[in-house]
Amino acid sequence: MKKMGVLFYLIFVICFTFNITNAAGYEKITSNPRITAALNALETVNRQDVIAILCGRNSTNKPIRVMFRNLSIYGCSNCEAFSAKTRGGDLVIYISEEYKDAPVETIACLIAHESQHHTFTNTHAEELRAWISETTTWNSFVRKNKAIAYIDHPLVKRENYISRLYLKQGGSDNIRKLIAKNPVYANLKN
Repeated sequence: MKKMGVLFYLIFVICFTFNITNAAGYEKITSNPRITAALNALETVNRQDVIAILCGRNSTNKPIRVMFRNLSIYGCSNCEAFSAKTRGGDLVIYISEEYKDAPVETIACLIAHESQHHTFTNTHAEELRAWISETTTWNSFVRKNKAIAYIDHPLVKRENYISRLYLKQGGSDNIRKLIAKNPVYANLKN
């Protein structure tokens, strides 16, 4: 009888643990707790569109993996994040590992940005859509908690800068000009 109780307890613990780890449903996207927190943060500002893209409503119909990486090994040491397609045709978003300790809201904004690149059209329109997704996500976080805009972190400064440009008269035209000035985007199609 005692063995049966122990067996029942073990089965309960295994099932309960499985449900906790799968509760957020992000195990196919990431195993990193900071990225999971960023995905949860996206939900709090109603960015289900971004979550849907990450979960498989994208050009591959597969989940997009999100992870921290040393971007210099890809020749992208000046980038905060980028999207790539693997040899197997899967999509992945790499976020610079130097931002592992960034506020989760800023990580969420980078994810919102990079999620827009799932079509890999490499056009000005795609890049503009990505930047606007990033800044509107940031603005939603700031409306929810103004204190995050005052955190001293490079990604917060980035988000505040983009937000100011977007909220100025001209809105998306200001972002379009920012993209046009950036040499990283010199080869984008019209």
